[in-house]
Amino acid sequence: MFPFREDDREPLALDEKVERFVDDVRGARDFGDLFLVANVKNPELLKLSSVEAAFILQDRTRVRAAPALVVRDMNRLQFLSTVVTAISFELDSLLVVWGDSYPASAKATNVRDFSSLGRALHEVNSIRRQAHSPMRLLAPVDLNRLDSPKGRAQAEERLRAGAQYLLAQPPTTDADEAFDTHSALLKKSGMSDRILLNVFPFRDERDVTECERNFGWRLPKSLHQAAAAGGDSLVSSEREVVRRLREEGFPGVYLSTRGAPSIATRLLA
Repeated sequence: MFPFREDDREPLALDEKVERFVDDVRGARDFGDLFLVANVKNPELLKLSSVEAAFILQDRTRVRAAPALVVRDMNRLQFLSTVVTAISFELDSLLVVWGDSYPASAKATNVRDFSSLGRALHEVNSIRRQAHSPMRLLAPVDLNRLDSPKGRAQAEERLRAGAQYLLAQPPTTDADEAFDTHSALLKKSGMSDRILLNVFPFRDERDVTECERNFGWRLPKSLHQAAAAGGDSLVSSEREVVRRLREEGFPGVYLSTRGAPSIATRLLA
């Protein structure tokens, strides 16, 4: 939200940014059962805690909100204390993720108090049970690894540790090649009812290329062709993915709004 500069004396305008965030979600609240609140990816920005942001949404817009907690951003005590805070706010769900490595420019280091994401989930679930909280736990899953014994075991570990659903990456980019491949992976794994495929609103051809470079995704040629045809073609392609997910009885849609909740009105209506 805010660039971190020690010599910056400009006012933060925090109220304005929070209100804009709330208004964006309020306009899309009829299109989602649960709204995930993730922290800004850029580690050089100061940001509002995802737990506080989720509570603000829940309080002001009456949506069910789930903050994302990044395991390697906090030491064990701080991480588990944040879980307790989320439970005390009576938040509906919690997304627990591993987190990216910090670049040298961030002047910060990752914390490695947990041996795996599964272990962190296990401790979160233990606290949830002790607090008699109905909070649901969510975690990510890498579809590219789901076809290997190690990747499948990792996904199963996260479910055993307490995750109710796993949120898939990379995204299901089209209703043909990518959808068929991902659907077959889920059926083979036996976890079709526990994994939510991801609909990801790409903006244009440059955005597709940058996502491949930044995230290591191998995206199909059909997506590049749709991107070259323009934004409306991309939206149509993504709507088709949503249609197939609904028609074929998948448990839900994991929509990455990428900071623009209003996209839900175009893709889910």
